[in-house]
Amino acid sequence: MTSLDSASRLIATALDLQSLPGPDERMDTLPAWSSLGHVRIVMELEATLGRVLTAEEIVSLYSVRSVAKILGSDRG
Repeated sequence: MTSLDSASRLIATALDLQSLPGPDERMDTLPAWSSLGHVRIVMELEATLGRVLTAEEIVSLYSVRSVAKILGSDRG
C-alpha cells in the first residue's frame, strides 16, 4: 500500500467518510475537514505513527498528499 493509499484511508476513517478521498483532495474540498476534523486527522495520524506530531507538521496538514508525505517520511 502506498503512502497516498494509507493517507486516504486514514482521512476517511478520521472524518467518517463513506468513500476514500482522492489523492488531490484538500481541506477546502472536503466539507468534513473542519477544525474538528483536522484534530481528528491529527489524532489518527499520531496513533498510526506512535508519536506526537510537531506544531509544524500539524499546520502542514492540508491535503491527502500532505498526510501521505508525513506517513512516508516516518516509514523510512
